[in-house]
Amino acid sequence: MDSALPRTEIAEQCPERERLLREWTQCGRQVAKLFAEQSGGAPNSAFFEEHIRLARAAEAEAERAYHRHVNTHDCV
Repeated sequence: MDSALPRTEIAEQCPERERLLREWTQCGRQVAKLFAEQSGGAPNSAFFEEHIRLARAAEAEAERAYHRHVNTHDCV
């Protein structure tokens, strides 16, 4: 491996990768929660559409941050 940074082995879980994964997971749960609330007949669909849009954007950014970290540090 020609990486400038050493690979983090499975026995040494990367705390930053774990944090980013939790953040990504929480964002995904928020999107799912908003969809469930919206489909549950909650009024004001414009409110939910905007919040879903923002939650999806946050989820996409969290996913990018996770993959950017993993690819940069080659950690597992």
